Amino acid sequence: MSLMGKAAMVSWHDLEPGSEADHDDWHSHEHLFERVGIPGFRRGRRCRAIADSAEEYFLMYEVDDLSVLTSEGYLSRLNDPTDWSARIIPSIRRMTRTLCRVRASVGGGLGTAILTVRFSAEPGKRDSMATWLMDGRLAGLAARKGIVGAHLLEGDETASGVQTDEARLRGGGDRTADLALIVEGYDPDALSALLDGELSAERFIENGAGTERSCGVYRAVHVVSEADLPRL
Repeated sequence: MSLMGKAAMVSWHDLEPGSEADHDDWHSHEHLFERVGIPGFRRGRRCRAIADSAEEYFLMYEVDDLSVLTSEGYLSRLNDPTDWSARIIPSIRRMTRTLCRVRASVGGGLGTAILTVRFSAEPGKRDSMATWLMDGRLAGLAARKGIVGAHLLEGDETASGVQTDEARLRGGGDRTADLALIVEGYDPDALSALLDGELSAERFIENGAGTERSCGVYRAVHVVSEADLPRL
C-alpha cells in the first residue's frame, strides 16, 4: 500500500486568472505545512495539470482514517483561516472537494505524474464496479512500465458536505466525487494511454459506471509529509 492511511481528502479546482503565483506560494509555504501538522495527517501534495484536464489543480491529503477529517483539530483550522488563506481561498473556482475512504491502494512510493478519474457507479453497481477495479486490475496497473501505484477512493457525501468558514469563503457549492481512481507513475504518456485503453469510458460503462466522468493528468509539484515538519 503506497498511500499513508485509510482515508484521504482530494480536491480539484481552477483559479481566478492571475492568482496562480500567490496561490502556489501560499500553498507551499503555509497551507501544506499547516494541514500536515494536524494530528492524523500524514502527507499532502499539490499537482498541476500537464494534459487536457477538467481542472488545473489536483490536491491530495492522506490521513489515518476518515475520523481525522471530521475531527476538532481539522475543523478548527477550517473555521479559523489565516489572513493569507482568507485572501487566497476566494480566488478558487469550480472546486470539487471530497473526503474519502481508501477502498484499495497498491504499489510503492510516489509518482511524479498522476492520472485522476472521477466517476459514479450506476445504482446498485458500486460494489461490483469496485470489485472489477480491485480484482487484480489495480495491481496490474501498478506493475506496468511508467506506473508505480494505483488507488481507489470512495467519497463520503455526508462528511464532505459539512459547511465551514473556508467553504463559505469559496462561495459554497463545492461539488463532491462519488468514486475516484488515482494512478501515479513517472511517465505521463503511459498514464494518458490508459484513458484510451484499459481505463476507457467504454470499459467503465461496461462494468457499471455512469456515463459522466472527469479525467486529468497532473504533475506533482510539491509534496510534504510529517518528516518535513519543522522540529522544535
